[in-house]
Amino acid sequence: MRTSFKVHAVLAGGASALMLLAAGLTLLPGVLPLPSPRFLAVLAGVTLFPLLGWALFRGLFLGGFDRDLQWAAFRCLPGRVRLALVALIGAGLVLCVVDAAASGDRQNAEVRDGRYVVFETAYGRRGTVEVDRREYEAVREGDQRGMTTIPGTALAGTALFVLVAGEVRRADGGAVSTTSAAPASGGTRN
Repeated sequence: MRTSFKVHAVLAGGASALMLLAAGLTLLPGVLPLPSPRFLAVLAGVTLFPLLGWALFRGLFLGGFDRDLQWAAFRCLPGRVRLALVALIGAGLVLCVVDAAASGDRQNAEVRDGRYVVFETAYGRRGTVEVDRREYEAVREGDQRGMTTIPGTALAGTALFVLVAGEVRRADGGAVSTTSAAPASGGTRN
């Protein structure tokens, strides 16, 4: 596998691990010094879309490989790499479920004129509502978790896709060059 595939996968996997770690830390009690959810959304978009776009372009358009080879290529990856990526994807899915279960009818926590307000989405009470500081912090952590969980899971899938595409590309390149290899019987070339 070419080094560029490995670097691409490390960038996507590392960003995924950081985002999912930040999302997981929001479940702990206390307030984390994380940036605002809007900044996290911009950061996730700046990270996710170029890496995902380049991975799709590489895998689908430049690779030209058969989809049946993807499972075989996945099995050719080292066991620890497979385990790490599947664990990241699994952790991301668990965090998505936890976030969906924990999120209520309130979102978009803000401070306006020294008051804490959130946007209420409950049926019949749609609009901005003033809340206390504890509720504000809970809604803000939920927003932060949502802004890091989904892109983090997508980046883990991107890293896996890039490594599978690189493995397929390596196998395709290796199949062409085996015609000049030494005979299987152990003899030497003439």
